[in-house]
Amino acid sequence: MRINLMQLRAFHAVATQASFTLAARTLGLTQPTLSQSVKALEERYGVLLFERSSRRVQPTEMGRRLFRLTTRLFDTEQEAATLLEGSAQLARGLLQLGADSPYYVMPLIVEFDRRHPRVEIRLSIGNAGAVLEDLSEARLDVALLSNPPVDPRFHIVPLYRDPVRLMLPDGHPLAAGDSVPVAALAGQRLVMRETGSMTRRTVERGLAEAEIAPGAVFEVTGREAVQEAVALGLGLGFISAGEVRPDPRIAIRPLAGCAWHTDEYVLCQRDRRRFPAIRAFIDLAVAATA
Repeated sequence: MRINLMQLRAFHAVATQASFTLAARTLGLTQPTLSQSVKALEERYGVLLFERSSRRVQPTEMGRRLFRLTTRLFDTEQEAATLLEGSAQLARGLLQLGADSPYYVMPLIVEFDRRHPRVEIRLSIGNAGAVLEDLSEARLDVALLSNPPVDPRFHIVPLYRDPVRLMLPDGHPLAAGDSVPVAALAGQRLVMRETGSMTRRTVERGLAEAEIAPGAVFEVTGREAVQEAVALGLGLGFISAGEVRPDPRIAIRPLAGCAWHTDEYVLCQRDRRRFPAIRAFIDLAVAATA
């Protein structure tokens, strides 16, 4: 039984976008037409490919297995089009980037755009866990992340090593010196990012190794929320040195007696690094940090 490629393309778009609405827009179809194509594919083979809810479309186990195959299929199609249309020289194309911080990736985007102005760039910012999941599912082409796990599926290149800094409300007693002993964090109320943040993991691991018990932990989502909470006196927070931006309400101090740091990497799926735009961005990132 010959498979219907239009139905397969509809499935792949939904799995990529995690949304029937966005997938329809991507393919230039109406949502009912797209939904009917996916439903027809499911009915033809007697399978369920998506768990549908009002919040998000999630592939089933069968859907995830099929998505891995369609990713290879349509990646090969894209590579053939790249060769035949001349976009191997990056005369056109789309590059989907993800990062756990805007501060490292933005300068690279500026330089990439200067060199390849006809390549469209889309950027997503989220915590490291979410970005890594999107990269794994090919919703992203390239990611910049702190301390990604070793995974044979990914081509991973180190870029930066950044020390962790302490954020304190301006006028806090611990801000009086040029640095803060890590032991002084004992009993202090801390403002921490959500689970999945690499800065949080680094700090929690460092505190455990130093056998330091902080006070209460106030959890917020996003580094901007951490900074605002610290500025308003809700606790002490942490930030990588490269992400520090001036704020008169906040004092930034190095931590004495420890060597906490985050490492920033650029990564892509190993079998997709041959694509011209992906390869060009990774090469640019490596050259910029050499």
